[in-house]
Amino acid sequence: MNTILEVKDLSVQFRTEEGSFHAIEHVSFSVQEQKTLAIVGESGSGKSVTSLAIMQLIAENGNITGGEIFIDGQDILKLSRKQVQHSILGKKISMIFQEPMTALNPVIRIGEQITESILEHQQVSKQEARKIALDTLKQVGIPSPEQRMKQYPHQLSGGMRQRVMIAMGLVTKPKIMIADEPTTALDVTIEAQILNLLEELKRTYKTSILFVTHDLNIVADIADDVLVMYCGEVIEKGPVVDIFEHPRHPYTKGLLATMPSLDQDEKVLPTIKGSVPNISKRPQGCHFHPRCEHATDQCRTTKPQTYQVGLQTVQCFLYAPKKESSNA
Repeated sequence: MNTILEVKDLSVQFRTEEGSFHAIEHVSFSVQEQKTLAIVGESGSGKSVTSLAIMQLIAENGNITGGEIFIDGQDILKLSRKQVQHSILGKKISMIFQEPMTALNPVIRIGEQITESILEHQQVSKQEARKIALDTLKQVGIPSPEQRMKQYPHQLSGGMRQRVMIAMGLVTKPKIMIADEPTTALDVTIEAQILNLLEELKRTYKTSILFVTHDLNIVADIADDVLVMYCGEVIEKGPVVDIFEHPRHPYTKGLLATMPSLDQDEKVLPTIKGSVPNISKRPQGCHFHPRCEHATDQCRTTKPQTYQVGLQTVQCFLYAPKKESSNA
């Protein structure tokens, strides 16, 4: 199976008033053809920074300090910004942003925004671009697309706006789409419709998806593989079934424990004590140790390596090979 996206040892640094700090460090993963990889973790874990780095949309006070990003076998970090914009972004990879009301231009009609994207990346006439836009709006389930083309973003519902964002990501038929919290602020019914739509479009367009979310219920439904992030690092990754049935890292176990279940008798859901530390105040050693019930002195001073456990990889000393005791 072909690898569409491969990220190797990626690190991103931001300059702040308190100094320069890494938001993500040595992040590595890959996405296979027609597969969905979900990146999960609490706010501040580095999920969105990772996706923005891939799209070359890092804020002005940030920069990529190391690593490689291969899209369809080509390291885009070795290309000029102009080359990336004209031959990679939109054509081979696109992004669905988490809040369409801020991602869409409020003073430009929907039709103009979609056709502009088509004209930027395809050698077609305005008339052909309009037809492609209409067809794509139909494919994402928007009723009366002719009418919607003439409307402004504020005239559409939240679910409709998200469908427009998906349509904009699809019009150039990219090999991979990044969906950054695409169901945020949508009610559960619309959320289910959007997730079903993404699955259907993945099959129709043979597109891979990098799905960024904090909602593990969604992950269970749509992902093939899962990558768990904490404090800008990958602390566990593996097939979705293995992650849910046999979570290894204490943080992953904590996240799964907070998921509501119809089988639970408890009235209060379990929680993970504490919160994700600020980028400038990440603790030494294992960043999770202040919140971990298994933490030892080694965890407080030394960063754990990544260990292979079955089909999963996990960054935790609990899985370090046991040293054989020597007989005196």
